[in-house]
Amino acid sequence: MNNEARARPAPGAGSDNKNILSIEGLTVGFQTETGPIRVLENVTYQVPRGITVGLVGESGCGKSVSAMTVMGLLPSPPSFIDSGQVRFEGEDLLKFSPSRMRQVRGNRIGMIFQEPMTSLNPTFTIGFQLREVLRVHRGLAKREAHDVCVEMIEMIGVGAPQSRMAQYPHELSGGLRQRIMIAMALVCRPKLLIADEPTTALDVTIQAQILELLQNLQEDLSMSILMITHDLGVIAEFCRYVYVMYAGRIVEQAATENLFQNACHPYTRGLLASRPRLAMETEWLPTIPGMVPSPGQRKKGCYYVERCERRQSRCYDELPPLNDLSADHCFACWYPYS
Repeated sequence: MNNEARARPAPGAGSDNKNILSIEGLTVGFQTETGPIRVLENVTYQVPRGITVGLVGESGCGKSVSAMTVMGLLPSPPSFIDSGQVRFEGEDLLKFSPSRMRQVRGNRIGMIFQEPMTSLNPTFTIGFQLREVLRVHRGLAKREAHDVCVEMIEMIGVGAPQSRMAQYPHELSGGLRQRIMIAMALVCRPKLLIADEPTTALDVTIQAQILELLQNLQEDLSMSILMITHDLGVIAEFCRYVYVMYAGRIVEQAATENLFQNACHPYTRGLLASRPRLAMETEWLPTIPGMVPSPGQRKKGCYYVERCERRQSRCYDELPPLNDLSADHCFACWYPYS
C-alpha cells in the first residue's frame, strides 16, 4: 500500500448510498508570502447515514479546515483545493457553483460553530436571524417562519420562546447562545449536521446538556452528525466511529469502542493517556511532548516522528500509509502498538 492509499470506509459505509458524506483524497492548501503550503493532505473519511462520526485531534491538525471545505466557506484565494472529492448524497460539492452551494449550506447541511458570539450577529434579534434562514432557504412568509422558529426553540429546550425571539445575542448566557446556534443549524431540518467543537466554551454541566440535546435531536430528525472535537470524552459518549487526525492527515480510524480498547498509533495512545481520570497515579496529567508541526515545516517522513517514543530511522525517511489492522481499524505507523 502506498502513501496515497485511501482510508477504509466506516462500518456500514461501503457506498454513497449508505454515506451521507464521503470525503476522498482531499488536499487543501493556502497561498502565503513564502509560497503554497498544504494544510490537509489526502484526507479521506465518511459519515454514514443516521450515525455520528467523530473527527478528533489537537488544535492545528486541520479538523476545522476540513469542515469549512465541506461547507464551501474557505476564501479562495488564499485557499486552494489541490485534489480530492467532497461527495454529499453522491454529488461532489467541490463542483458546485457558489449559488448552488448557498442552497445546500444551512439547508441540507447545517453547522454549529465553535463560538456562538462570533457567529450570531449582535445587531439583529434572535428571531430575525432564525427567520432569515427560513426566508432564504425555504421562502417562508414572516408569520409562518416565526411559528417554525418558535417550535424549534421549544424543541431545543429553551423556555419562553416568544420572548427569546425578541432578544439580542448579548442578552443570552453562553449556554443559551449555543442552543440558539443549534436551532439555527437545524431549523431547516438538515440531513447532515457538522458540529465544530460545539461545547468548547461552555462549563461541564452545560456541555453535558448540549450533547444530550444533540443526541435527542439526531434521533428526532434522523440526521447524521460529524462531531469535530479534541475531547475524547465527547467521542466516547457520542460517536460510533472515530477518525484521528494529526498534522493534516488521518493517522488512525476505528469503531469508537475498538479505538479506546486497542489504539495502535502512538499519537492516539498519547491522547488517551492524557485524559483526566479519578484514580491518577501522579498529580500531573501525562502530556505529549512538543507541538504539531506547522504546515510549512512538515518533513518527508512521519509528521509525528519528533514527538514519538517509538521512532526509528525509517520514520524520518518514509511517510507511513494507512495499514489495515482489521476491516474497520486502520492506522498510519511503521511501529505501532499491538
